[in-house]
Amino acid sequence: MLKRAGRLLTGNDVLYSYDVHPRKSAFGSDYGGWTITPECLDSSSTIYSFGLGNDISFDLALIQRFGCTVHGFDPSPPVAQWIGTQNLPANYVFHDYGLGASDGEISFFAPSARSGMFSTSNQHRHVTNTEVRLPVRTLSTITAALGSSCIDVLKVDIEGAEYDLLPAIVQCPIPIRQLLIEFHHRAGIGSLKDTVNGVQQLRSAEFQLFHVSETSSEFSFLHKDAAARNTGRW
Repeated sequence: MLKRAGRLLTGNDVLYSYDVHPRKSAFGSDYGGWTITPECLDSSSTIYSFGLGNDISFDLALIQRFGCTVHGFDPSPPVAQWIGTQNLPANYVFHDYGLGASDGEISFFAPSARSGMFSTSNQHRHVTNTEVRLPVRTLSTITAALGSSCIDVLKVDIEGAEYDLLPAIVQCPIPIRQLLIEFHHRAGIGSLKDTVNGVQQLRSAEFQLFHVSETSSEFSFLHKDAAARNTGRW
């Protein structure tokens, strides 16, 4: 909190007001965890988790709590190798491709020695200049292929690509009830203003902000339609 106060005083952070105040809970580790509202999540819920690294504690915590199916997505080969060594529950489904603006392969920058994070931007502080081609698919393609009728929780941690993909997210052909997204201005991609504009873009698409992490990087939204259905339960 002291670090955040310092960022506010130096103009490197802003305070966000919340649009709604549902009951909320944190799931996962300190590093890989996210805050959601658990209302209306159960074994029939569908979770999409984009960007895994080597911490899927959030995904596994949801499976343990709700018995739901989680689809995890990450195009980087080290993640696929690591996933292959894990003893995962049957309702954790891994996909070795990422989220993109079109279907196919795109250029990523490989991580530095102390980071496992691939990024589509060479401005990311933890990547090298080495480029690799990795597979991505659009959200529309993915939802159609998986036969999903809605996404109960969509987690997006895609190392800076989120800024360009916001239009595709808000135009998803099926309902997104909760959206969890990490903005990467603190990693050198985009600016604080870009993140503020991204939050406003989501709000304009009727995603209501209900949580911001202490680092002001991870944001939790509840779609207005989902909030309306649950007003009597909060």
